[in-house]
Amino acid sequence: MKFKGQYINGRFAQGGEAAFNSANPAMDNETVFEAQNASQSQIDDAITSARAAAANWRRLKFEERANMMMGVADRVENHVDAIANAISLEMGKAHREALVEARSIKSKIIGSIQQIPHELPSAPPGAPGEQRFHAMGVVGVIGPFNFPIHLLNTHLIPALLTGNTAVIKPSDVTPLCGQLYAELFHDSEIPAGVFNLIQGDGRVGASLSAHEGIDGLVFTGSYETGRRIRQATFDQPWKKVSLELGGKNVALVLDDAHLEQAIREIILGAFLTTGQRCTATSRVVVTRAMSQPLLAGLKSVLTKLKVGNPMLSDVFMGPLATKKSKINFNNYLEQLKDEGGRLVSENPVTVEKGAFVSPSIFEVTGEESVLKHEFFGPNICVEIAKDEDDGFRRAAANEFGLSASLFSRRVE
Repeated sequence: MKFKGQYINGRFAQGGEAAFNSANPAMDNETVFEAQNASQSQIDDAITSARAAAANWRRLKFEERANMMMGVADRVENHVDAIANAISLEMGKAHREALVEARSIKSKIIGSIQQIPHELPSAPPGAPGEQRFHAMGVVGVIGPFNFPIHLLNTHLIPALLTGNTAVIKPSDVTPLCGQLYAELFHDSEIPAGVFNLIQGDGRVGASLSAHEGIDGLVFTGSYETGRRIRQATFDQPWKKVSLELGGKNVALVLDDAHLEQAIREIILGAFLTTGQRCTATSRVVVTRAMSQPLLAGLKSVLTKLKVGNPMLSDVFMGPLATKKSKINFNNYLEQLKDEGGRLVSENPVTVEKGAFVSPSIFEVTGEESVLKHEFFGPNICVEIAKDEDDGFRRAAANEFGLSASLFSRRVE
């Protein structure tokens, strides 16, 4: 497929700056799609277009905007296969997972339409008056590679429904996904300028983030990039900045846990999307009495996971998204070994090409400095606690949490 250009004011606009390409991480990085970085003038045009469309868009009734968004939802099925294939080809996600992500575009639209009236009520219960919400204006959305469509869509849809216009930038790892997402909106009846999409690397994202024409910004990605965005927007107090920057997530397994359930959920939490989730279960704290049964169960399931071509229906896990991701992941594992982490089990990959890595389980003390880092790959580090109190202490000491799990039969 050819690059159609940046999507600005209801049309694809050719031109731009340096070319870049996405590469298939399952096939020694063969080129999937070649795109161009948006120029500064194109970034300006996209924001100007969104600004010009904002007045009429926000004046529409919520029901009118919702009806137009349902027009997008009604067209999703026509685009699902192409989007799912692009996700698998560009970042290596197992195709069955990619299909779920592509179909989630429609469910997010429907769910947001149903949710917003409850989230933004006309008055607090019992209050003698009313409250009115207004759109911020132009919202920028910068998406990651691991959920290249879902984490654009999940921020964009509520923004549009509440009367904002948007300029979004997909990851430079997945530009084809971005173009196909723009085509979905182009096929609908959304007014020109309400939705705009620009392509490019970190320089394009930095320009969008710091642009004075942006009223709100949502970024999903690494802590390091989020920190730079925060620094770049310190002197823009009018700008609402929302950053979702990953985690080092703990599952705590107590003596009375349901063993099979814990094993199943930990495996899914750790290894879906090849471990490339900000909510991935990367650490497990288990009480001593449950440690050996849990480790034995995790090892048994790990060796049965099929790693390979993500387009095959029986493959559980594809490659990491890029060769750089593979290098970073393997470097973290080497540091973990150097700091005393003990390899408990792994499922050695037999695919030599591409960005494939072996899913693994390590036993750790919890004192290793590398545990403060997000590996962003298929690995579980298991700590054995003396008892429940020690388990809670270890889990609570995490400085980098986003999600957490607790396995116990006791409701309290």
